[in-house]
Amino acid sequence: MTETATLKEIEESLYRLWTTGDARRAYLSGLVPEGVHREVAERIDPEGVSLYSSLIRLGQKDLMLSIYPGCARVIGRSIEDLIYQYMETFPAEHFNFNRAASRFSVFLKEHCQRLVEKFPFLPELADYEWIELEVLEHPADQRAAHEKIALSSPDDFSKQAPLVNPTLILRKYQYPIDKIVDWLRDDVRLPRRIKKAEVRLAVYRSARTNSARFLALSPVAARLIETAAASPAAFAELVAIAVNENPDADPQNTVLEFLELIEKLEDLELLSGCISL
Repeated sequence: MTETATLKEIEESLYRLWTTGDARRAYLSGLVPEGVHREVAERIDPEGVSLYSSLIRLGQKDLMLSIYPGCARVIGRSIEDLIYQYMETFPAEHFNFNRAASRFSVFLKEHCQRLVEKFPFLPELADYEWIELEVLEHPADQRAAHEKIALSSPDDFSKQAPLVNPTLILRKYQYPIDKIVDWLRDDVRLPRRIKKAEVRLAVYRSARTNSARFLALSPVAARLIETAAASPAAFAELVAIAVNENPDADPQNTVLEFLELIEKLEDLELLSGCISL
């Protein structure tokens, strides 16, 4: 006599059959897979298992292709099987289904050695494509009004600090990911071998358009933004960093370039104004 399955065992059995390819294939061949209660295997409809699993897989495929179009183009025909392998390796753990796609870069690095040997930039490309969604879904409220930056006196430098866009994500990539993305979007065939070329990127959401922006930064600009994002830093502190990072340049020219950079970053919405210290 078959032991009656509990509700938890029924849920776990159905989940395993719907989302795990090996278990589903074993069940459809007449076996009782590991992790599936025998009563469940005996009473459910095989056609229903196939239907529900195909709907789940379709949703997984649509999600991943919408978030990772560049990766899909690089990987080619094997992308569909890779998606299902990823979803089994890193099953969804959040009510927001989009977040089921968040660990694809990690999956590529840890489980796709041969693929990454062929396309060593691929994990960084996956990270780039993921963070676009991450900044778009960032919960920060960007409606608050802040004072515009006005550095007209020495006191302004010491008593004011820039506010960094709260949705900002900073990245430093080994490969020219921004160029690779442009090539893929323009249907340009990628070079046979893409050399390493370090790039620093700021990714953030525009308050005016609610779209994601990607901005390449110089090493000095990245250092300044990282400092300002970590905690309120007076403009005077940031100017000092800029001068120290350019010891061979005329300090006066560095200050002028700093002012131009601050104006540009505020216009591009990477900076959201300033606060008084």
